Amino acid sequence: MMSTDSFSKDGIHLERDTLSGVFTIYMDRGENRFNPSLVEDVGKALKVVEEADHPKALIITGKGKFFSNGLDINWMGKYPEKTPSMIEGVWKLLGRILILNCRTVASINGHAFGAGLFMALACDYRIMRTKRGFVNFPEVNLGMRLAKGFSELAKAKCSISTLREGVLTAKRYGSTDAIAAGLVDEECPLEALQMSAAIMAKGGLADNLRLANFNPDTFSQIKIELYTDAYRALTMGTAASPSHSRL
Repeated sequence: MMSTDSFSKDGIHLERDTLSGVFTIYMDRGENRFNPSLVEDVGKALKVVEEADHPKALIITGKGKFFSNGLDINWMGKYPEKTPSMIEGVWKLLGRILILNCRTVASINGHAFGAGLFMALACDYRIMRTKRGFVNFPEVNLGMRLAKGFSELAKAKCSISTLREGVLTAKRYGSTDAIAAGLVDEECPLEALQMSAAIMAKGGLADNLRLANFNPDTFSQIKIELYTDAYRALTMGTAASPSHSRL
């Protein structure tokens, strides 16, 4: 694989395979918790992908023990007055991933909790390492509500039975259980994760799908049509939106 660096800042690194066109966003900030800095820098990397010509696809992955350990609770405790706008910034980022005009793959290298799992769910496909790492909806364990952006995304991507079990019991899913629940599509050993994610991403290129008239703009529009409620909640919702609201 021949690759070029497209963006790099403080552990958020974007590179592109120049042969296939597949981009990879690497998050290497320890637990990769969502705070304004991570949202901003992942957003800048994502903008490069959004503006790139086809053929292209995107893989999002972490480094080490965590894919992402969710919202930055310490930051939220320090800046409670800024927390609502930060959460809305996370939603807008996930909304961009949700409707990106190419295939997206979450390569889950370790734990994906809370907002980390929601980032993976925003992708089209998910592949998870075996043996170590869990995916988890921790809100009921933390005494928190999901809030509209996260709840609508979960409803768009998860079955009723998985929502009941995963959200209402805060179950931690290893890779095999996550496949059974429909939270991820494939599992593989860590040493094969990067290659397997690349194969999954390249499988979505228009030529490999033998698509006669692929149009990136309509591809994005189809995603909006598939995930309308999630997209509206992620892009138009507020952290203060009531639980019963419809956007």
